[in-house]
Amino acid sequence: MNLVREDKTLHNNKIKATVNSICGFFQGGCAGALFLSLCEEKDKMTIIHTKFLIHWTGKKFHIPTDPLNDELRDNYVEALINILENGFKMEKGKEEILDLDGKLLETFISRVCFTEIKLSLARKHAQRYGLLGLGVDRDFVLKRYGNPVFYMKSGDSNVAVNANKVLEFLKEHDKKGAILLEYRTLLAYFKNMNDKDSNDLTYYDELEWRITHLNRLEDEGRLSVVDRINHIYLLKLKPVDVKVLVFPDEKTKTQAFNDTRLSKLIEKPICLTIDDCENF
Repeated sequence: MNLVREDKTLHNNKIKATVNSICGFFQGGCAGALFLSLCEEKDKMTIIHTKFLIHWTGKKFHIPTDPLNDELRDNYVEALINILENGFKMEKGKEEILDLDGKLLETFISRVCFTEIKLSLARKHAQRYGLLGLGVDRDFVLKRYGNPVFYMKSGDSNVAVNANKVLEFLKEHDKKGAILLEYRTLLAYFKNMNDKDSNDLTYYDELEWRITHLNRLEDEGRLSVVDRINHIYLLKLKPVDVKVLVFPDEKTKTQAFNDTRLSKLIEKPICLTIDDCENF
């Protein structure tokens, strides 16, 4: 037992040393203190993996596997400032899941997505969605009625058969469409584990959470409407809400903190780069 404790203590100390060297207090904006506090007790080590949920962005202007250049770094900084000023953009997303009978279950709703952070896997997530990560804590998502998604294996799910049967029933019998609308909100939390005709459970390790558009969020002032016809909304953010920032590289991080707008939009979040995350 002593050897186990010593190994864990050594591991904790390595993490502390790494974080201390990469975070510190970067121009007054990035504090390693909050992150280091997570490592003080053995039982808190799992918080690194479960407390923070990360929204990844950037793939609309950058193929994440392509090399970075100064223009792309500018785009990432502007994307960061835009989110911090205006909030997370909610757009109508689409999910397609094949049921056991080969019938397609389709879901559509405006949403914003997060992954439950695994620091060592940050690059893998970023290469799918973009190299900029903004992290909030789990309570932020829960207070906005967000939930983990319900994963199913496309082409091999009886749950999708059940869901399709209910959907067809409501299309036929729910003449006003009110219950159908509620049901589609429920379907918005369904997600593929895999791509079509693949047994590789590619998406399961993302541990995805979603916040979907709800009239309740509008009524509570947590959402602003950009374009109701096209179902575009903004999920509002406060500086204190942002707990983690993951930058594409050190140069982008430096560039962001040289922008005078940034310091007014954050309150000392944990700041890392994609490379830094691989140390965990």
